[in-house]
Amino acid sequence: MGYRLSWIVGSVGILFTLARAHDRLLRPSVEGLPWEIVLLAAAVLGTVLTWGGLAYRLRTRTVILINLVAMFLVTVRIVVPQTTWFVFPTLSSFGELRSELEFARAVVRTGVAPVIPLAGIVALLALLYWVLGFLLAWGLARGRPYVAVVAPLVVYLQFATMDRRPSGAWTGVFLVLVGVSLLAVAYDRRREGTGLLTSGVTHHALTRSLPSLAAGTLVVTLVLAVFSTQALAGLVPRSGVLEWRAQSGLGGEYYGSVSYNPFVGIQQGLVSQSNVPIFVAEVETDRGFGRESGVDLDRLYWRLLTLDTFSGEQWSAREPRISSPEDLDAFEDPAQQFRGPETPVAQHITILALQQEWLPALYATRDLSAPNTAVDRGYRVKEDDGSIRFDALSYRGMTYSVLSELPDPDLDVLSRRADGSLSPVFGGAAEEGDFTVDDVGSAPPVFELEDAERYLELPDDEGLELVADLAEDQTRGLETDFERALALERYFTTPGNFRYSVDIDPGHGADDLGAWLLEPDSVNYRTGYCEQFSTAMAVMARHLDIPSRVVLGFTPGSVLDDGRVVVRDRNAHAWVELWMPSQGWVRFDPTPRGDFVQPTVGDLPFDADDYLAIPEREVPEFEPTDPGIVRPFVDQPLPDIPRFVGQSGGADEETGIPIPSWVLPVALAAAVVFGLVPAVKALRRRRRMRRLETGDISAAWAEIVDRLEDLGHTTAPSATAAELAAGTDAAMVPLARAYGESVYGPEPGYDQARVATAREALGETEDRLTTRYSRPQRLVARYRLRSLTPAWWIRWRRTRAERRRGPSA
Repeated sequence: MGYRLSWIVGSVGILFTLARAHDRLLRPSVEGLPWEIVLLAAAVLGTVLTWGGLAYRLRTRTVILINLVAMFLVTVRIVVPQTTWFVFPTLSSFGELRSELEFARAVVRTGVAPVIPLAGIVALLALLYWVLGFLLAWGLARGRPYVAVVAPLVVYLQFATMDRRPSGAWTGVFLVLVGVSLLAVAYDRRREGTGLLTSGVTHHALTRSLPSLAAGTLVVTLVLAVFSTQALAGLVPRSGVLEWRAQSGLGGEYYGSVSYNPFVGIQQGLVSQSNVPIFVAEVETDRGFGRESGVDLDRLYWRLLTLDTFSGEQWSAREPRISSPEDLDAFEDPAQQFRGPETPVAQHITILALQQEWLPALYATRDLSAPNTAVDRGYRVKEDDGSIRFDALSYRGMTYSVLSELPDPDLDVLSRRADGSLSPVFGGAAEEGDFTVDDVGSAPPVFELEDAERYLELPDDEGLELVADLAEDQTRGLETDFERALALERYFTTPGNFRYSVDIDPGHGADDLGAWLLEPDSVNYRTGYCEQFSTAMAVMARHLDIPSRVVLGFTPGSVLDDGRVVVRDRNAHAWVELWMPSQGWVRFDPTPRGDFVQPTVGDLPFDADDYLAIPEREVPEFEPTDPGIVRPFVDQPLPDIPRFVGQSGGADEETGIPIPSWVLPVALAAAVVFGLVPAVKALRRRRRMRRLETGDISAAWAEIVDRLEDLGHTTAPSATAAELAAGTDAAMVPLARAYGESVYGPEPGYDQARVATAREALGETEDRLTTRYSRPQRLVARYRLRSLTPAWWIRWRRTRAERRRGPSA
């Protein structure tokens, strides 16, 4: 086997990429074989099948065809084993295979590593490693070692890009591997005698040039990596590649998939909402399901996650702490939990068209379970708000159950000053008899928010100073954070102050919050949708030293006749949560949209406008518009989905990589059978040709005799070399003559002319045998073990046969 060092380096490169994937890209398998074994087996299969095919002297295109067929069968078996007959696909396999691979491709494009090793993802990676094995064997067998050793390094760079995290020591190891690969290929090529690396001055020049070549390559690679990263960084927006909402599949008014990017900003992005059903849920309390639960289903907001960082244009989650549930004592940080009255609510959710990593739930999650093991074990928790991140993408038909504690803000506590007296708004309402409170004078509890600076931080922006002045104006004379929050919310929802509209093209909006709020000539002045209103209120609250965060999720969906709640794409929404020291995070919704639930002020037992005596800046009122505000939607019926209630959880879906334990051993055994025999024969021929070059002509004779044995050419055991050659082909006669002279003649030493004659006669004889025997006969000969049978075994069988014939004679 040539290129020994290149074989080693190429194999190490493949293992290096596998180690990167194991450490950074995929989580451990939940069931079935570990995905690492599957990928390693794919690389071995690709290597063995390719090496065996080339050893049989098959054409490259034939070897590629064999690999493609094998790759397809293995892919079908990995992804949709339930549709196969033995290892062969059926008609139903193709549609399901396409669906699974498209889903896996979407996860690869939009998922955040490490993700769950879905069968489709593992199949795609198995194909990649199969190709690496093919390139390793083909490159080294065809004298193209750089193809063999560079391919894994390219794959590693792609893995490092997908990882999106600092590489640390990985980069150093990669650069060392690059240098070692160059050295290995150079030394192997010199040893094989390919190229100019032959002898004398050339050899010494190579020896001197190798360190400089490796060093130069390392420097160039490092420089390119650093500068290309800097150059390309500006091409990717800080908010990611996608807008906040991006449709895939059919989208629009058709039943396609919908995803939402976790960013909210002043730019208009959430526009083209549709009536596509996103998910359906059943709500349960200790009092019952649906309408019997005692919960007002028409007022339930569904949360995806919270955003805590404002860049000046958009909100995002900065360095969120995301942990596995088994590593947490509680899903939500106890210091962030709501401290007022709560109602335990279980939600049984079935995903319809939502395809993303964050899972919807009612407020902070306390527990999650699912009948699918991959879902039940494949999620992690954002600690500060209890949001659930699925380490893949949610998919149609995905079901899970969530336990949440719904906050019920206590006005008896929120209405008090620090000394226990009623704040101005609530005091005025109490004097008029519109509000009553027990135990007047009792000081409310105070809960400090840990890391409050994170929820108060704002960028240094001169334009935001005007926003601060506006916030002060709208809350002048109010004394508690809750009253100020009510005033801000009411400022946005007061008719005439702002206008909700979806008649704005995506991206054609203001990028300056101060101008959008205060300059009538600015783009889309005070006109927008939830993104702009939630951004503005959260920023204004921070100017008032009220910790704030923006929440992504959905407004209350439609309640069906059977008590289930269906949430549609048009329910996608953003709102605000503000920290109230006596309660915790409290929801406020500043969006003046007609079809939404009434904002927080609507929960008060009185009209807050009567007591919020706030001097308001003079602003031009908008022309009266249709309060419906929402475009008419084509009604779309829900797909037929079985109700979750009353189900025992159902059979556990297939997860991991559902490959029977016998599949890979059988495949590996078949590959060994296919590749081992010709590989052994190829190695034997290589050794014999080396012996021939040193003057051992008996090696060439033994090679052609073994070839004849495998082809089934029978000769008498007593026949001489000349008789065997004459009875086979005239082209073999010069080889027999050279063999006889080398064995029975005087010791001539190394005879270059005789070696050349033997080499030429051997090649011509093999060409004649190729034309004399058909392709099937030659294929059978490659598998035949006759020439590999030990001589002692042949003698024993021959003696045994003679003994059996003796008595009968």
